[in-house]
Amino acid sequence: MKKAYCILFSTLLMVACGNDNSTSATDTEKTSSNDFGEGYTYAMAHRYDETTGIMYQRIEACYYHRISKTFTWEEAATALDSNKLTIVGDSMWIGPVEKFISENPNEQSSYDAYENRETLLLSSDHDGIYGKWTMTGCTRTFGETNFKCTSSIGHMRGIARTLTITADSIYNTTIIDVSDPSQYTSNLDLGTVLYDYLGFAVGDHDIDSLIEAQVIKVTSETEFSINGQNFSRAGNARFDETGMNYYETFASNGKSCIKHEQLGFITKELCLEGNSKFLLSDRGYESDYGNDDPVEGFHMNNREEFYECTKNLATKETQNILRSLDWRYTD
Repeated sequence: MKKAYCILFSTLLMVACGNDNSTSATDTEKTSSNDFGEGYTYAMAHRYDETTGIMYQRIEACYYHRISKTFTWEEAATALDSNKLTIVGDSMWIGPVEKFISENPNEQSSYDAYENRETLLLSSDHDGIYGKWTMTGCTRTFGETNFKCTSSIGHMRGIARTLTITADSIYNTTIIDVSDPSQYTSNLDLGTVLYDYLGFAVGDHDIDSLIEAQVIKVTSETEFSINGQNFSRAGNARFDETGMNYYETFASNGKSCIKHEQLGFITKELCLEGNSKFLLSDRGYESDYGNDDPVEGFHMNNREEFYECTKNLATKETQNILRSLDWRYTD
């Protein structure tokens, strides 16, 4: 995946967001409940070399042929990814085959640092590499023994992930970790909300002044009002067979706008359906890619329509207040 906010599908670990009449009841229901789904699972073919401990994954992939504009599911000439697996008891470390050396070590990027990290997985039911492994937030630098742990799994918060490894496939399952509320609560950043959702650039000092004058009232992490007009923002996530789905609702005066983002891994079945809009949804411009490039993941969203919708929720009175403080409209 090339976008910073997307899940990175290029490794075994998969490391990595109108009015009511225009929104289906199903989507509205998903944004207002805590039905997180049964989890998102996808399978990836692999080949494991027991002698070296190297696993070659994504040995099959979906290829896009730019000239004919067709998609085929093919065996890769070489594995698209490979990792070294090191097992010690019920622990397994997954990391690079060899240490990555930056061309300019004095300007090593965060991506270079990521290339040199090993991730810890645990299992109580396995035979060698085969079995069900639970991913942890613990990592270490390649070749070292000391490690550190965080609440993030594969660079994502609020999830739990398992890998079930068989002789020929890896089944990657991601679920919402309901013990971590970060998936469905967030701090209210008024400056961002006023700019992204309502379309007005208001400085922090002016926001503080409006709060002090009680023109803006913040009643919770998801609700606030401007000059008596109430706004609310809510979010939810659902991981199921369709992928990782994120929903967000921004509402006022009985009208709501719903954002839906869907991410996932492209399987053989999806590839052979040949839906170019869907299969190329995570790419930038088609001309940026050569012929026969593998298509790895999808990312669908209605962000443009969502923000166009939210900017129409404010009343004329609310718009006038915010416009008077928008630095783009003032001298």
